[in-house]
Amino acid sequence: MAPPAPSSRTTLSRAVLYLLLLLSLQVAAPAAAAMDPAERETLLRVMESVSADRDWREAAGADPCSAPWPGLECRPGTAAARMHVARLDFGVPPHPTCRDTATFPLAAFALPELRSLFLVGCFRNPRAVAAFTLPPASNLSASRLQQLSVRSNPSLAGALPPQLARLRSLRVLTVSQNALVRGAVPEGIGDLAGLVHLDLSYNSLTGPIPARLGGLRGLVGLDLSYNSFSGPIPGRLGDLAQLQKLDLSSNNLTGGVPAAVTRLRALTFLALANNGLRGRLPAGLSALRDLQYLILENNPMGGVPLPPELGNIPRLQELRLANSGYSGPIPDTFRLLSSLTTLSLENNNLTGRIPPGLSRLKRMYHLNLSKNGLDGVVPFDAAFLRRLGRNLDLSGNPGLCVTNRAVMPGVGVGVCGDDVVDCERSAAAESSVVGRVVRGEVTTGRWPAGLLRPAAVALCSCLLL
Repeated sequence: MAPPAPSSRTTLSRAVLYLLLLLSLQVAAPAAAAMDPAERETLLRVMESVSADRDWREAAGADPCSAPWPGLECRPGTAAARMHVARLDFGVPPHPTCRDTATFPLAAFALPELRSLFLVGCFRNPRAVAAFTLPPASNLSASRLQQLSVRSNPSLAGALPPQLARLRSLRVLTVSQNALVRGAVPEGIGDLAGLVHLDLSYNSLTGPIPARLGGLRGLVGLDLSYNSFSGPIPGRLGDLAQLQKLDLSSNNLTGGVPAAVTRLRALTFLALANNGLRGRLPAGLSALRDLQYLILENNPMGGVPLPPELGNIPRLQELRLANSGYSGPIPDTFRLLSSLTTLSLENNNLTGRIPPGLSRLKRMYHLNLSKNGLDGVVPFDAAFLRRLGRNLDLSGNPGLCVTNRAVMPGVGVGVCGDDVVDCERSAAAESSVVGRVVRGEVTTGRWPAGLLRPAAVALCSCLLL
């Protein structure tokens, strides 16, 4: 038997309860009130000091948050349930662009609920250099700013303000690509305990890397590349247990690669290229099981051998050790790097044979062994040679030779290598070459000295495979 239909009285009661519930929700969560007039005035001062895109007072109306423009984000606050400025973006359309006479917006730091401030490509007028300044430290103690990004400002000048250390809520600090930002890194930045990402790259910063940065235990990314930092790499950086990216490349750093680096077990990207580092790489690099990029090229390492241990980093995708004076053989353990896509060892003092196992690295697409002292038969089969094509460079190794079995006429893939010769003819004529191509012209036999490459890149003779 079907249940009885609900009576009209029951239906009415349910409707009344539903309406009461809706009313109670509206009472419990009233709409946020308009922005406080004092905060509105501060916002307008910021806008007028940076951008001339429009009449900001007219655009703001009584409540800027009621119809925010691109680059302005608001959020409700706790006090008096008013709306507050939470984010400001300047420089890149559709966000407000910056006027030629823009000044650094000190008033922005007085916005009580501001969480993010972006100034990207703002200060570009060479005739109106803007000073990189912050309000007095006493005015920053209540700041809730979590992200500050000051990027690509060629006319922003000055040192990194020491008051940055008073922005205790900061999680992301980016001051990058500002050529006139100079001087040392304030020691107090090492006290920003909540910092997750610190990017000070592409400035003109000098002095040592502060050891106190090792106290930023929650740091995930640290990029100090393309500055003029000097001295050794601080061992305290090894305390950054959460660090995934460390880029100190293109500075004037000296000394060795500290053993403390091997404690960075979360590291996926390590770049120390273009410095003055010397000596052996530290033992224990194989403990960096998540490392994918190891970029150490252009350092005068001083004739040390390549450590076989590098072959035991299972996730390594790029290994760049060029122009660093390494000596001895290429470790056979490199054949174990099954994730490797790029191996760059050019312009060292490497000797001996090319490990045959390199040809079994299925993900390899770029291999440069040029300008070394390697010798013997090139151990790569035709499939490997076809796959790499011009991304394989063996030039500048007079002792290397290639067998007829490795040469497959008609495939038409050029493999750079001025000095790679056919094994079966090298004994009779060391300078003979077979199947070489210069700018599309096939030649056979002895080359006039004037035709040999003037530059490895500009004129590349090739084996025609």
